[in-house]
Amino acid sequence: MTATSLRIAAVCLHTSPLTEPGGADAGGMNVVVLEQSLALARLGHRVDLFTRRSDPDAPAVVEVADGVRLLHLDAGPAVHVAKGDMDAMIRPFREQLRPHLADGDYDLVHSHHWFSGVSALPLARELGLPHLQSFHSVAAPEGSSTLEAGEPAESEGRIPGEQFAATGSDLVIAVSDAEARTVVERYGVPGERLAVVRPGVDVDRFHPCEDVQARRHRPTLLFTARIEPLKGPDLALEVLAQLDPARGARLVLAGSAAPAFAEYLESLRALAKELGVEDRVEMVGTLDRDQLAEAMRCAGALLLTSWSETFGLVALEAQASGTPVLAWRAAGGVREAVAPDGLVQSSRDPDVWAETLEALLDDEDRYAAAVRAAREFAASRTWEATAEALASQYTRLVEERA
Repeated sequence: MTATSLRIAAVCLHTSPLTEPGGADAGGMNVVVLEQSLALARLGHRVDLFTRRSDPDAPAVVEVADGVRLLHLDAGPAVHVAKGDMDAMIRPFREQLRPHLADGDYDLVHSHHWFSGVSALPLARELGLPHLQSFHSVAAPEGSSTLEAGEPAESEGRIPGEQFAATGSDLVIAVSDAEARTVVERYGVPGERLAVVRPGVDVDRFHPCEDVQARRHRPTLLFTARIEPLKGPDLALEVLAQLDPARGARLVLAGSAAPAFAEYLESLRALAKELGVEDRVEMVGTLDRDQLAEAMRCAGALLLTSWSETFGLVALEAQASGTPVLAWRAAGGVREAVAPDGLVQSSRDPDVWAETLEALLDDEDRYAAAVRAAREFAASRTWEATAEALASQYTRLVEERA
């Protein structure tokens, strides 16, 4: 083993890194895991991604790129399993993972999300391998009455599972300072076992359109996330309703709802009708990465209305596209994902958001400046820089273990 040649086992039990974000259980985490792995491979490392088979026709091994493989492990039925039922997959997944880790000559194990950590951490201990944990979202404490504290736990096992993975791992990798503070406050992880490695963005895929000023006229507003209350798409609808109808603005809601949120999706349709904007709202479902990039560079602005985000990767992707972002200041790591002079709101009042948006769209010079600042901010956040920071943490742990 050398500092430039690590063999990494990356575990992502409940969702494949190849799944398009915006679907039932797929989001920014899927993008981060895949893009980090590809960038690590470009640095000369080898990454094996392990996920649970949810499609009976999926091949056992997928050669994703040179140096990156994805392995499907049989744990439970080969169908989609709701996150609330995923606890039962942890033990069988561990048993399927065991021979791969035992025979794979890996230098370390990096688990993503608590399901993965609870499954893989005991194996890493057993085999004497360093174990790193990334959560990508941290459950709201028991008894939380609002969504500001984060994602509600999908099962009784989540909070003790996060505690186990956080305190038992050699290092917790957070995607933002905000997530790091949350891990410290809720699980007591000491600072020396915590590191922040922020996500990057593909600035070639996400780039501005040729005529950015054209987006100000009859603008398309974009919301992209899983369709669920935590992401706040209702606020996006309310902002659209507050804009002057003569402006001709429309809203694209990109993303899908998990079966558990099917009724919520219907409530959004009802809300759009109640607000009188149903003819200016398009619900397009999940977009693939190229479709999302096209939607972002054509949008007048991105509405990041989440109650809580550990980072907010879509904000970085939108800014790389030269698209201004409106986001809520209190949503966790969002302030780290938006340029310092960005449109981060202190209120969730749709009138305030609409006023901010209209002031931007009405000022040609200000809009041009916002586009330039957004692109410049995102251009400094490459996946190569992310991979280098991650690799330095990997190398340090492996050398300490040796």
